[in-house]
Amino acid sequence: MIPTPAAKLASDSITSPSSAAYRPLDIDTLYYTRSMFTLRWSVEGEHIYFETNITGRYNIWRVPSQGGWPVQLTVSDERNDLADPSPDGHHILYSQDSQGDEKPNLYLLDLTEYTTKNITMTEKIGHRDMKWNPDGRSLFYAAERDIPGTYPIFHHDLATGTVKKIISSDTGDCEALEPSPDGKKLAFSRTRNYQYTGVSVHDLETVGETVLAPIDDRSTSIVGGWTRDNKRVYVTSNANDKGIDAVALLDQKENTEFQWLTLQDWDSSLVDVSPTEDKYAYVVNQAGNLHLYIRDLKGEQEEIPPGHGVIRAGRFSPDGKQLAIIHASGDSPHDIWIYDLKARTLKQITYSLVGGLNQDNFIQPHLIVYPAQDQTPISSFVYIPANIKPDRSHPAIVYPHGGPQWQHFNSWYPNIQYLTSHGYVVIAPNYRGSTGFGREYMESLRKDAGRGDLNDIIAAVDYLKTTGYVDPKRIAIMGGSWGGYLTLMALTKTPEIWAAGVGIVPLANWFTAHENEDPVLQKNDEWLMGNPITDRELWRDRSPIFYADQIRAPLLLLAGQHDIRCPVEETQQMAQAARKNGVTVEVKIYENEGHGFVRRENEIDSIKRAAKFLDTHVGQQRSS
Repeated sequence: MIPTPAAKLASDSITSPSSAAYRPLDIDTLYYTRSMFTLRWSVEGEHIYFETNITGRYNIWRVPSQGGWPVQLTVSDERNDLADPSPDGHHILYSQDSQGDEKPNLYLLDLTEYTTKNITMTEKIGHRDMKWNPDGRSLFYAAERDIPGTYPIFHHDLATGTVKKIISSDTGDCEALEPSPDGKKLAFSRTRNYQYTGVSVHDLETVGETVLAPIDDRSTSIVGGWTRDNKRVYVTSNANDKGIDAVALLDQKENTEFQWLTLQDWDSSLVDVSPTEDKYAYVVNQAGNLHLYIRDLKGEQEEIPPGHGVIRAGRFSPDGKQLAIIHASGDSPHDIWIYDLKARTLKQITYSLVGGLNQDNFIQPHLIVYPAQDQTPISSFVYIPANIKPDRSHPAIVYPHGGPQWQHFNSWYPNIQYLTSHGYVVIAPNYRGSTGFGREYMESLRKDAGRGDLNDIIAAVDYLKTTGYVDPKRIAIMGGSWGGYLTLMALTKTPEIWAAGVGIVPLANWFTAHENEDPVLQKNDEWLMGNPITDRELWRDRSPIFYADQIRAPLLLLAGQHDIRCPVEETQQMAQAARKNGVTVEVKIYENEGHGFVRRENEIDSIKRAAKFLDTHVGQQRSS
């Protein structure tokens, strides 16, 4: 048994809510609900910049910080990822890849002429963690401009276009860049395998590096900001005896001590640092509900409502008087809210639901804990349709999240809300390997991927049978990325359980995935699974492609042509192998997508295909 804070949780009582407003949802209407990601304040504090797919494409928009009509700023068929406005407020920095290939160029949007300029002009080269130099004349970013998969740090002079490498990746790839407020130093994290990270500070004047926390092959420390006096660095780290993420401060000394600020039983992480006071915002992750706090360096704090759901992003205003957040929960999509620190009031300034939909049309999931085979407590969210009876007649879906180092949150999942509204009971377990439950739990899949996590999935099926709502003969499994991998593992290793499977951008063969994927992912695979030669038997045993002849349930596979994480070949070879066994296999490959689908028409098409497939093989046939 693995000790986790989930052992302290009490399960909700599983009941079907009674709701007169609850009805089967329409996919097209539901997927016109907007989604939102990163937000930033304008320099004068009058506007909020954010990413949204109002048009069916993720572009950058602006809305008054007091609320009002949003204005679209970029117009692109490709996804735009917002970075920061320039210190003088004249430009916005953002990135844009091509058809989901995750190899973006960097762009500047001129806020006077509303023109855009590609400032990197590269092909198939990743750029990330880009930050303005506080002087506003140059940028810092990590990029694989030297060798694919390696990320040193570059300085980009905007006036001349000169790009110069200033920090090498010889001792570890660089990420999480944070310039000091005075612009004299640059804090960043180093990693060798994207599992363990250390923290360094580079002096831009003396060109020297101080290693505050070396990479120790057991902990992760991610830079989040600076104190206003330029003396200490904020990090989110699990380099403590508990192995729990918490916010800490580091002095600028070699191998300095962590000064823990938020260490407790549950993971906590930094959201933002106030530019005007010694305050910071952070969240406590209690089994998938994120509780937001503002705290000062004396330890005084207040919790910010609503106290449930998730905080996707948060930023203090330039004057430090307000905090903008993107909030969502199981029954409400992501929207921007503004919290006034003095008045202690919270105001919603965007509204993502479209006409004909309201909060009563959705359900909040139940938080439950069930025992795994070894009695490890597994935290999970269960979605029970409204107005149904516990007569063991209802179809169900086990929905493993991606990652595996990720987590199913009490967040907005329109696909789950759609399927639940059409009568499916859905369980989303945070199986071992998930984040949010401590370092030991997260690392427990090392050399055990596809077994320990799969056993937790099987235990979820056992739990479903105890609710009284589910027909044991009509249980499907559906997931994306690692969830897609677990879907294939479940169908091959425990074929007798499942009525159908839906694998979205899945991994099927560790050998070919490792060969064809992005070099960054190769490092991750080797940390998780070992060496493809010396650990060959493990790699083969945990590759569902070699057990395709065991599949009995119908299978739907959905993939993106430009996926660098789970290359499209994974889907193609799995489909071919399963068909040899006479299994019903349906496949759809989206030619202009990568690892997941971001174009609205593809989102809608993929969920329609999944819903029709599940209805045919698990649920009741009906029109969409």
